[in-house]
Amino acid sequence: MTNLRPDLARHLRQRLQAFGEGFRQNLAMLGPPGSGKTFQLQQLLAERPPHIAVVYCALYRESCRSFVHRLLCAILQAGVPPSAEGSGGSVASDQPLDTLLEYAQRTLPKTVAAMRPIQELVSRRLIGEAFTRTLDTIPLLAEERGRPCALILDEFLFLEELGLVHAFHELGKRVMTWPSTLFLLTSSSCHRARTILRERLQLLFGQFELVTLDTLDPATATVWIRQELRGIKGATEITPFLLQWLGAYPWYLAVMLKRLRELSAIGRRPIFTESLFLQTAWDVLGSPEGTLHQWCVSRTEGLARERAGGRALEALVHIANGARTTTEIGNRIGRAALSAALQLLVERDLATRNGTCWVITDLILRCWLSTIFTTQRSDPHVNSPTLRDRFERHIRTLWTQWMQANARSFADQVVGLFQQFSDETVSLDSKTGRLPKFDMVRTQPPDAAVEGTYLVALGQGKRWCATVQEQPIDEQTIAHFETFCRTQAPKPSRKIVISNAPLDQHAKLVAKAANMWVWEPDDLHLLMGLYGQV
Repeated sequence: MTNLRPDLARHLRQRLQAFGEGFRQNLAMLGPPGSGKTFQLQQLLAERPPHIAVVYCALYRESCRSFVHRLLCAILQAGVPPSAEGSGGSVASDQPLDTLLEYAQRTLPKTVAAMRPIQELVSRRLIGEAFTRTLDTIPLLAEERGRPCALILDEFLFLEELGLVHAFHELGKRVMTWPSTLFLLTSSSCHRARTILRERLQLLFGQFELVTLDTLDPATATVWIRQELRGIKGATEITPFLLQWLGAYPWYLAVMLKRLRELSAIGRRPIFTESLFLQTAWDVLGSPEGTLHQWCVSRTEGLARERAGGRALEALVHIANGARTTTEIGNRIGRAALSAALQLLVERDLATRNGTCWVITDLILRCWLSTIFTTQRSDPHVNSPTLRDRFERHIRTLWTQWMQANARSFADQVVGLFQQFSDETVSLDSKTGRLPKFDMVRTQPPDAAVEGTYLVALGQGKRWCATVQEQPIDEQTIAHFETFCRTQAPKPSRKIVISNAPLDQHAKLVAKAANMWVWEPDDLHLLMGLYGQV
């Protein structure tokens, strides 16, 4: 599969390379399920520097005994040199622990000697002690191999679910005191992971760089989608819509594109049609057998078993169906235990609060909740044709809204957005501000030397000015906009730079120095979602 995050891959390689040269910067990679964290790690492992022993262990829901055995195997596989492997390749990942211990006995005698008693601890169910003793074999491995170690724990929060109650405390001590070990952690539970990193792991010299997997680079993803659909005539027109709908989830894209190709091949008509797309969306998301349908079920089915989970599920459904503020949600479901329910949604990464607005950032989950789940919840005996009809009408509506939006200029889209503001408070560009209800929103062209459009919004005694740019913004554009703002009377209470392309860092610094609010593509995507334009 094409690497859809080349900049991230480059950054991870640089971190590993720098560690080998004596600079350690621990790293935590956070992102929703399906955003490509494991894929990035696999790419990193395929190109690992030879002067670093890399211990990679993915965590799952399994027994503590199984996990400790796998971690021991991963440590040995990182340390066994090619001369002990017979064929020059790596030791097979499915080799049992006893076989790996025999492989490593000659070259890693201290490490093997420290590991053998751990098996006894496991058999006696002293799993906590077995885990800490297993971690302590890593410095032995580094000493015997004469090279630093990198410990990669993929989905590290499962340590807690495995019942290792002191796992983060023990891990934190080693993060702080092992300067010759690089720690690289990943998690799909972003909220919980940030809490653990902040409270348990970032001690003294153990600071972590947080890398969040957000939306994909449109140019890179577009090339990949068009390559995947090159055998289907006319399919490329759906590419921008798919990117906006599926967002930061490469796995969602892969599932959707695979089924689209399959249906095209089955029908022996390599031509993109609306019916082909609707059938694909139903098969993967609407149908109970669909991969994404089952994934959405798995994300919500355990919620009702949590304390305040029933209320949380009610709140989630109403957020999916347009309730934006806590007040609005409370008016629909009542205020009893509402705070606890909403907090549970945050902790489970199902919804997030942005200012006063509640958002489901996973648009596929939002789509499933507002169509399939809502319909089944209101009528448990609904038949499949009725369910499918509602689902397809919703998809057509999304497509129509997207087509209508893209038929307008970027400036007109932004004007439409401003016209829908209604006194909500949001957080964008590390700033929190209220979006007032405007009585009038008008545009005017800038000077001939500047591209784009200037926007002036008036309401509630306030004047907002914005420069709306579809092309990348430079420092000169910011300077011209500042000059424009000085000509306004009364003086604008907000100056906003709105760009459909990421800003150059120098231009962003200039904008911030002039006290301008910067809205980039991700910010616009959030606002469009809040106001029903996705």
